[in-house]
Amino acid sequence: MDTSLTVADRRHLALPDFCLFAPTELQINPSLSQTEFCRLGKTLSSVDQASDLWACDYALAGRKRWGDEGLKLAAAATRLSVGYLKVSARIAERFDPARRFPNLTREHYRGLCCFPVNFTDEWLPTIVEKGFGARTLRALAVEAFGSDPKAGYSKNKKRAISLPEVLYASLKECSPIPKTVVFIEQILADFVNNATTEQKERITAALSTRDADKVRQRRKAKVKKGKVATEPEITEPADVKFQLEKFNKTYAERREEQLAGGADSIPVKSYRSTKNYLRLQWTPCRGEAFVDTETGPVRFQTYRSSRVARFASEEEARQAEEKNSLECGYHESVVFCKVCDAWHVAHRYSADPAPASQGSGTMTFVIGAQ
Repeated sequence: MDTSLTVADRRHLALPDFCLFAPTELQINPSLSQTEFCRLGKTLSSVDQASDLWACDYALAGRKRWGDEGLKLAAAATRLSVGYLKVSARIAERFDPARRFPNLTREHYRGLCCFPVNFTDEWLPTIVEKGFGARTLRALAVEAFGSDPKAGYSKNKKRAISLPEVLYASLKECSPIPKTVVFIEQILADFVNNATTEQKERITAALSTRDADKVRQRRKAKVKKGKVATEPEITEPADVKFQLEKFNKTYAERREEQLAGGADSIPVKSYRSTKNYLRLQWTPCRGEAFVDTETGPVRFQTYRSSRVARFASEEEARQAEEKNSLECGYHESVVFCKVCDAWHVAHRYSADPAPASQGSGTMTFVIGAQ
């Protein structure tokens, strides 16, 4: 079968046995098979600057003939998403070829789908020749109609509810339509519309309870925003009132009452400054050290602590040690460190030898680099 495009006249393109192309319409043979339908979709996508309205008619034809499967076939053939083709089919269904104009595109019709048919039939021919864009045309339609039809959609938002899996499976089996959600919505609407007197009373009671809950929530919100609610009068006994007044006072108020009653003031703690403390040497300073590597021992300078007090002469170190012994009650050792090239006051452990002279408990050592 020949699938090449042939020009029937200056305004129509024809495919043999498949369909007829027109500027505002795509006529498809009802006896079209799935294979031919897919080939037609590929042809549509390959036509240079093909009208989007053809794709709308193509999606509508697939949906009418095979339902959701037809939209999937159209998506596979045209490489367009199923959601895009669903919207396209809705546009083609809303604006049939008799309601289309050559200078309007798919985007123009998509913005006007929400308006009533009677309004678009009367208003659109009066403004179509002015060549407005899609957004401008929709803005003018809202102004001429008096309101935006889509603005009412937000007021009718749907809510999600939880159903047991067994109940949902039963409803799905009983559903005469593919979308079980729509079937459940119809059942609930029929129940509300055809409810008995007792059921209506229950619904009214539930609605009144919901409204009362909303009122209470609004009142709580007003109190949180800063509106002080009137406190009820306390009717408790006198001792309970006394306890409430006692615990409602701040610490400063209670402390003032205690001091007025003869309580002792809290003494201020004196903190010793640690800036003038003697920083002892607890471990010998380490100078250069060696570490074993693949290329042999490597010499490096170890970390030398800066917290140990250093003195330039032995006399200064002894004076610092004497002052420290008067505060602590025991003597330390004065050592000369070759690593630091300075004098330190080192801590004397219990295992260290006792001082040689009893007059001065200070011992002098010379520590070299290990």
